[in-house]
Amino acid sequence: MNRSLNRAVAALLFALALGACGFGNSDAEFISKGKALLDKRDFSGAAIEFKNALQKNPESGEARALLGRALLQGGDAAAALIALDKAQDSDVAESLVLPEIARAHLAMGDSAKVISRFAAKSLAEASALADLKTSLAAAYAAQGDMDSARIAADAALKAQAGYGPAVIMMARLDLAGGDMEAALRQLDALLAREPGDEAGGLLKAEILQRGKNDPESALLVLRQAQAARPSSVAAQAAVVDLLNRQGKLEAAKAELAQLNKLGPNHPDTLLLQAQLAFANKDFTTCLELTERLLAKRPNHPRLLQLAGAAQLSLGRTTLAEGLLARAYKVQPSPSTVQLLAQSYLQSGQADKAAEVLGPLSDNPKADATTLKLAAGAYLQAGDFKRSEATFQRALKVAPGDAAARVSLAAAQIARGDSGLAVMQLEAIANEDRGTQADLALFRARLGQRDWKGAQQAVDGLEKKRPAAALPHFLRGSVFELQGNKLAAAASFEKALLKQPLFFPAVARLAAMEFDAGKTAEARKRFQDLIKLDPKHMAARLALAELDTQIGTPEALITAQLHEATKADPSKARPHLILIERLLANGNSQEALAAAQDATAALPNHLGIMNALGRALAVSGDRERAVVVFKKLTGLQPKDPAPFVRLAEAYVAANDRNSAARALKQALELDPELVEAHRAMALLAVMDKRPAAGLAIAKALQQRRPKDAAGFALEGELHAVGKNWSAAATAYEAALERDKSTATAIKLHRCLAEGGRTAEADRVAAVWQTANPKDTVFTYYLGERASAAKDWVKAEAQFRAVIGMQPRNAAALNNVAWLMAKQGKPGASAMAERANALLPERASLIDTLSVAQEAENQLPKALETQKRAVALAPGDHFLRLRLAQLHLKLGNKSEARKELEALAKLGPTFDAQAEVATLLKTL
Repeated sequence: MNRSLNRAVAALLFALALGACGFGNSDAEFISKGKALLDKRDFSGAAIEFKNALQKNPESGEARALLGRALLQGGDAAAALIALDKAQDSDVAESLVLPEIARAHLAMGDSAKVISRFAAKSLAEASALADLKTSLAAAYAAQGDMDSARIAADAALKAQAGYGPAVIMMARLDLAGGDMEAALRQLDALLAREPGDEAGGLLKAEILQRGKNDPESALLVLRQAQAARPSSVAAQAAVVDLLNRQGKLEAAKAELAQLNKLGPNHPDTLLLQAQLAFANKDFTTCLELTERLLAKRPNHPRLLQLAGAAQLSLGRTTLAEGLLARAYKVQPSPSTVQLLAQSYLQSGQADKAAEVLGPLSDNPKADATTLKLAAGAYLQAGDFKRSEATFQRALKVAPGDAAARVSLAAAQIARGDSGLAVMQLEAIANEDRGTQADLALFRARLGQRDWKGAQQAVDGLEKKRPAAALPHFLRGSVFELQGNKLAAAASFEKALLKQPLFFPAVARLAAMEFDAGKTAEARKRFQDLIKLDPKHMAARLALAELDTQIGTPEALITAQLHEATKADPSKARPHLILIERLLANGNSQEALAAAQDATAALPNHLGIMNALGRALAVSGDRERAVVVFKKLTGLQPKDPAPFVRLAEAYVAANDRNSAARALKQALELDPELVEAHRAMALLAVMDKRPAAGLAIAKALQQRRPKDAAGFALEGELHAVGKNWSAAATAYEAALERDKSTATAIKLHRCLAEGGRTAEADRVAAVWQTANPKDTVFTYYLGERASAAKDWVKAEAQFRAVIGMQPRNAAALNNVAWLMAKQGKPGASAMAERANALLPERASLIDTLSVAQEAENQLPKALETQKRAVALAPGDHFLRLRLAQLHLKLGNKSEARKELEALAKLGPTFDAQAEVATLLKTL
């Protein structure tokens, strides 16, 4: 066969192969197939066909518009919008693409964009105009402009009489106006004409369920919608939601499994999974799912609200506040307002809570929940009169609301009218089956130090909850406050007989045993609990904390934390504590390995990602750290914190320009973020632009004159440049605004470093008089005096710490060392006390050796120092002291061996001069 014939045969075979694979189809054929799949609601299949059409003809506006429609109906609004905007730039008819663009913006929560782009737009085709006007009506409704929404919906119905989505919009507007019956009439008329109208059926079911409180009828309507369209993700999702709201979690799970088959990655499916996780109090899973959804729909109010509620449930008030504030901005629904107010109250921002609740609580028709929150805000702000009046309003709305009555009594107690309020609590406790009044009564009696009354409140609680551990735990707490430790322990033991896994009782008993020096018994408490429940994270972490206090070797504690992560890899907290501990101890490679293990177990957990980024940066892999923090900023584009972490990673990678850009992005998101301003100022100092850094601090002071942050930042910048006088002036201004120990220490240090000793002493005296139990400040003064070799003053300060904290091993150790330096008797006994509290700590054992040497117990001192070296072989100063002790005892060969090993270290060991001097004596 000749070559030309070979080529012809090959070309024919290639053409046949292309035809067999479908590549021979025209773009029109692919579009036709895609449309057929759209009709069958196979959105992913349709999207593939439209993409094939675009491969054939990249200029096909129709294929791009249809691709956008398929992506939108499949739940990917962000990708749909990209395709639709490109289609609009082609020659495709506006009627084909503009209504889809409007719906895509709505799906992403961007109602403002719908209004700005389409409020004045008209289309020639009646059905397209009706579609666009209906989306415009929905956008106005989302913004709270119901009048404009009704005008737009009316325009839609004028364009096309009986247009289903517009009828449904009108029904929603009737519902928003409080006319539920009118809404139902509109929907019934629509469903009579079009029995299979999915959206109409879903809204009717929603009204029956929430408005009429008739979930059974609602479920029947949803089943009819499913029968009309068996592949409907929305109808199936509504069934799951209904069952979830009824608390029928097992039935909801079964329906959710079916939903996963219909649309495993559909946003409605993921949203319901998140809601179900929230209902099951699995807030971590809820957040992972909402974060995935928010990456594509960053302004969706329902997603933002759910994510905010989950963060709030986890106690992360700052993150919750950010999410809920965004949800409030997009769509200020009552439920969002209430959650946002809760986040403000939990973070102590009562004024903000009252402000955001104002429009709702001032309404004469305000609901009881809103009024209770507003009253709580006034109570927290100290406006007792207004708080009580608002609670009274709540009781008028819901006369039988025991929670409101209890809160009212609490407000009266806070106002000082405790006598009547306590009587009211007693009455509520006697009437109500719930326990809220009993607990409030207990707290009130406890606040009055009425021990007998508190115990009587516990008796009432125990009658209602005879099988619970809580009454016995509370009774034990009262005994403990009275100083009756035996009775307290007996009550805590009774609590554990009722509920062996009741952690608060275990923790209190362990604390009592620890205080009594029974560390083995305290450890056994937590160990026994772990045997009963191997996945009990609180017990595992408490055991690790206890072992830290008693001086268990670090390797054993980290091993415990590793076990905690393995016991339940799905729990993030043990992973994070382990990584943080390893980083704090300088074990960067181990920290990185732990972070990688955590990432494998929880790949989408934001806290784990943050820890991984930090571990990468500390271990030297700065480029990968940047990649991780960039990913975090992508997942949380509205959260400024990841941008600050990204900036830190850039600084570590010596890319200060990129760091500055990241910080600017953080400040665009939150112009008041002090952490970002501080980082920007320090960055300026690193770039040798101290004036620019100070300008940032001054600007912060002007914007927030009552806040210490700007003044503290100025002090920090002056201190970096060793301008001690200016630093002290700035820290003095900061201390006036924030009486914190950290600021007091910085002010004292700057005064002392600047040679203003008398002023520093005056600051210390004033601070200690005002804060006589501040052990941190007192300890600092001891360290400073010690560094100045003022042994007498240092000892006095550390003894003052011991007076406040008799079990402070570090202070005891320091006093022992200072006594030895001064040749005082009793140094070794003091060192023994420190070692008993924190055994097997090389630094404390070294101090014991120093004390024994000072008391001329040289053989003992030598053996003690050997123990210290064995515990910390990498601490070469301990080895140097060991050599010195050998020399004192005449053990020249042993001393030479230690000194020669130190000499081999070369300049990496700072004390080579002393090593050389000692070697010359041998």
